Amino acid sequence: MNTEGISFNDFMRLDHKLRKKILNDPDLLKPLVRKNLKESRYQHSLSVANVCKDLAKYHCVDPDKAYMAGLLHDVCKFPDEEGKELVKEYLRYYDPDKINGIEGAYHSWAAKYYLKEKTNFHDKDILNAIYNHTICESKDKLSIILYIADKREPLRGIDDDILAIAKKDLMKAYRALNEDVKRYLEEVKNERFVENRL
Repeated sequence: MNTEGISFNDFMRLDHKLRKKILNDPDLLKPLVRKNLKESRYQHSLSVANVCKDLAKYHCVDPDKAYMAGLLHDVCKFPDEEGKELVKEYLRYYDPDKINGIEGAYHSWAAKYYLKEKTNFHDKDILNAIYNHTICESKDKLSIILYIADKREPLRGIDDDILAIAKKDLMKAYRALNEDVKRYLEEVKNERFVENRL
């Protein structure tokens, strides 16, 4: 089956069985994700998905769910102004308290609602992980895995031991990564992330 010509905007017009098949097969879903993103962002998503799947195996988390969370995590990281405005519209409607100036996290919060509306996707674990992947306020293992994978997937070129630590102890890796994010904020005075509260 070829899903190259399908976008998230077309998805709900498809037959119910076909929609279900696509949502359960990452290979069929990839072309839809790719249409929403710049190529570099799509490659990042694939890399995050692979890291998520790998980490999941060490922590009794469903590796298929982990891969799907990684694949979909940046689905609302639109490259154009129209897409960025759409993200804000979702937040204004569904989660207005999140319109708080931390624009680097808007895409993660909006993606939960975007995926529900555009695809009728309702896996609570995956949606929770996506929602929390920039500012992780969830103690759920899948959320922490996605948070770590997003910040340390290989294409980012960061050479430290966070992923090795994460294979043994997720919370230790989370705390170390959180310290790194704090240092980054101090260095560049960037408000993309705020202190996590786990």
